[in-house]
Amino acid sequence: MTVLDLAAGHLAAGQIEAAFAPASRALDTGLQYRSGRIVERSRAVRRLLALSSLPKVVREFDERLHGVYL
Repeated sequence: MTVLDLAAGHLAAGQIEAAFAPASRALDTGLQYRSGRIVERSRAVRRLLALSSLPKVVREFDERLHGVYL
């Protein structure tokens, strides 16, 4: 959860790549342990970013989150 807070801080600073690297690792952990809290916090971090053109790292993050229900 702390890693996702860090990722949210990077997003607030406009550092997209720096935000989604740790967020992806946190999501991996959440999926591995089937933690609904971590997955939902990952979704919340993702919702903080609203761009019309998404960087590759964000598209990959979205693909991993798509269809995850714990």
